[in-house]
Amino acid sequence: MRSSKLFDHFLEALRGFSKGFKERTVDTIEKELFEMEGSFALLVFSSLVGLPSPPPLIGLSLLPYMEREFSIMLAKSSDLKDAWSVWADLADI
Repeated sequence: MRSSKLFDHFLEALRGFSKGFKERTVDTIEKELFEMEGSFALLVFSSLVGLPSPPPLIGLSLLPYMEREFSIMLAKSSDLKDAWSVWADLADI
């Protein structure tokens, strides 16, 4: 009888570990997806930051599907408080 209780506690502990690992894995995958969306948006609309970009037709055809990422990029770029970017703006670099 006592070994059965010990075994039940052990199984309960394993279920708790399993639940914690699953939650952490989902959080990690969501963060990775967010970063990949940003990278993809930068690749498609890289002409906004002066990098070589794919043909404009590709960017224009993907624009309706990337409305959310595009608005996030613009919001992030307007909130930057980088001292180097202020100096570069003043020097017209």
